[in-house]
Amino acid sequence: MRKTKYIPEFKSEEEEIEFWDTHDPDEYFTEPADDIIIEVKPEKKKRVTLRLEPSVVAQLKALARQHDVPYQTLARGLIKRGIRQMQEAQPAAGRAR
Repeated sequence: MRKTKYIPEFKSEEEEIEFWDTHDPDEYFTEPADDIIIEVKPEKKKRVTLRLEPSVVAQLKALARQHDVPYQTLARGLIKRGIRQMQEAQPAAGRAR
């Protein structure tokens, strides 16, 4: 099977799942992707309760509709992105702030 477009390096399994959820595999392979079976077992999710203002939930739902994703999925992705950005912004261990 020959690739037609460049497939990026993924930092995590979740990043790869998100990529293939938003990209057409037929643009990346010359043979139909229906013949490819990849077993992916994402980390199990834990239910949490989070209180948000109704206006924030409304904004989240509106954004989710624009991107055609469930609002919980969008919220999870935004939280993960925020965590990743905060981790990247932290100074290296041992450096003074």
